[in-house]
Amino acid sequence: MPDPGREDRGAPFGAAAANAPAPVTFLYAATLFASAALLFWLQPMFTKMVLPLFGGTSAVWTTAAMFFQLGLLGGYLYAHVISRVTSLRIQFAVHLAVLALASIALPVAVNEPPLLAGQAPPIVSLLLMLAGGLGLPFFAVASTAPLLQRWLSRTRHRDAADPYFLYSASNLGSMAALVAYPMLIETLLGLSQQRWGWAIGYGILGALIVACASVAWRYRRDDVPVAGGDASPAPGWRQRACWMILAFTPSSLLLGVTQHITNEIAAIPLLWLIPLLLYTLTFVMAFSPRPLLAHGWVLKLQPPLVILLALVWTLNIYLSVFVLHLVVFFVTALMCHWELARRRPPPAHLTEFYLWMAVGGALGGAFNAVSAPLLFTTIIEYPLMIGLACMLRPSGRPGDRWRAADVRWPILLALLLGALVLARYRPFEHGAIGVVAYLQAIGLALYLSHLRPARFGLMAMVVLVGGSVLHGAEDILARHRSFFGVHTVLLDKSGKFNVLTHGVTIHGAQYVDPGRRREQTTYYHRDGPLGQMFSALGTPERFKRVAAVGLGAGTAACYRLPGQDWTFYELDAVVARLAADTRYFQFLSECAPHAKIVVGDGRLSLGSASDGFFDLIIIDTFSSGSIPVHMITREALALYARKLRAGGVVMFHITNQYLDLTPVLANLAGAAGLVGLMPGPRLSLPPEDPYGQMESSWVALARSAADLAALESQEGWVRLPPLSRARLWTDDYSNVLGALK
Repeated sequence: MPDPGREDRGAPFGAAAANAPAPVTFLYAATLFASAALLFWLQPMFTKMVLPLFGGTSAVWTTAAMFFQLGLLGGYLYAHVISRVTSLRIQFAVHLAVLALASIALPVAVNEPPLLAGQAPPIVSLLLMLAGGLGLPFFAVASTAPLLQRWLSRTRHRDAADPYFLYSASNLGSMAALVAYPMLIETLLGLSQQRWGWAIGYGILGALIVACASVAWRYRRDDVPVAGGDASPAPGWRQRACWMILAFTPSSLLLGVTQHITNEIAAIPLLWLIPLLLYTLTFVMAFSPRPLLAHGWVLKLQPPLVILLALVWTLNIYLSVFVLHLVVFFVTALMCHWELARRRPPPAHLTEFYLWMAVGGALGGAFNAVSAPLLFTTIIEYPLMIGLACMLRPSGRPGDRWRAADVRWPILLALLLGALVLARYRPFEHGAIGVVAYLQAIGLALYLSHLRPARFGLMAMVVLVGGSVLHGAEDILARHRSFFGVHTVLLDKSGKFNVLTHGVTIHGAQYVDPGRRREQTTYYHRDGPLGQMFSALGTPERFKRVAAVGLGAGTAACYRLPGQDWTFYELDAVVARLAADTRYFQFLSECAPHAKIVVGDGRLSLGSASDGFFDLIIIDTFSSGSIPVHMITREALALYARKLRAGGVVMFHITNQYLDLTPVLANLAGAAGLVGLMPGPRLSLPPEDPYGQMESSWVALARSAADLAALESQEGWVRLPPLSRARLWTDDYSNVLGALK
């Protein structure tokens, strides 16, 4: 009788052959490279497809990243189950059937669920959209890495005893896609072309997987039981928990550092790409047979780097601090992933190992995307994860990781920092000697604890979290966190302004002095482009109905004149509440008390207004310091033009440190047959107050030159530059890299 625990020797693939040749390694590596490249092509492509429906916010990327980690978990769970309960022949048949079934959903498309109509939080609608649009293909491709590695381990191949090196090839594919997408794919192909290109790539991957299955059957080991693989003991729950926490921490760190540097340091386009590239590189290095950096060096580098970061945590204006955040993240993630690689089990338990890694990664994403916004008002999860990673450092004294003193010293430090905060003591306001003494004390406390992982991690948490509060030079009046980010109301150092910020982006400021509350400030001051436009064109007869897409603190409301009807469109309900809260801002209450505020994406909400309804539309939307791409496309401009009456004007606020969007708007205006003006060189005086006047860039568009004639006569206003040869931005195509200054 045949042994039920052995493979069926009469399968149609043919009889088992001798040892597998060396080129089999290349076939499997190429297949895993291709599968990972497809996954990391699909992620930014589909995220870009859904961005217009959610305001272009960076929170969309965080939520999408969580979904991708959950999809990866689903794929790894499927790979684990199928490799444990079925024969090799059935595995091939089932997986090829899954690949064929998933192809029905190609090319991937955005299907709007009914919950988008305001019946559910944005995160729920987004997750439903992701699941419906790409769930099946993503699931099918995500299962490739563990499943193929397990197949190779069951062959007569020289690397069958340790196929984990293939995980490096998989992550190299991820890195290749991350670089190729913004550099090549996005710049050359529109979204519709990308969708079909991805579908073709999926077909090629399916052919490669068929080839891998054929090779695995041809060179199979008939002495391998279906559910075991060898006699190695199953991993215990402590080992599984270790795998999970070592994957959880860098996964959360990835999203935390991305949010921190984009919100608190620099709103640079595509900045999310750098941490993700570093994250995948740590997997490549950790699972490589010949790592480029010795494990011992990583362990030695991490404590001093964390200490240095703790000391300069609040100095976000310097490029070196931005780089230091990335270096600390890379070294810390590499340390965790190296520990994972060192603790990997024999190939018989390979799929379970990857499954628990995926569980940890998914929990890390869910913690940042779901739990943290509900639990914290700031991005506190990032420093907490740095501290947790320090606690995961290998201990030189096994069984002696925790002591009572490891908790007492961090508690004492927390109490000390708390007392300084209550006493309103600002260390950086007491001269060079005071600053040096303070930094030396903090640095010494951290250094003396770095040999004790638990104590060091807790001390790092206290310093990173408490230090940011202690060093704040401005008084925080209110802070709220929503799906779209952290919004803070500050009383500036001079005591003259209440300021609304979203990370490093200023969304408005108002004088505290009641006599100056109606005075326009920041980017909207009277002597700036918006003030000039209202001065030249803004009579009650000319602008009877005004739409402002983007509310901020409501500063522009004080350009309203009697008889004008204003409507504000604001994406975030938290911003709308803060702007209307008279404890902080009175622009709306004093200048436009009857203005209508519509909460929702500006472009989608504006679409519900009657055609030809508005005389002026102000596009003042910002996400991570830049106007969302879907607000400056051909389709968006056509929408604005439809909503304008004859003689109407559209004003675009395009202030950005890193992007020059003037040529983009010039091309759009030319294609639509519109006339455009922009501020040119003009005499300006230094501002009296830091928030009283801030430089800004604006573009005015109208149907004819006569509609803007009065503005063109103002000092410094010039026509938009001639059309460039750059491709027109549409909902299907945009090129952010091409707009970099």
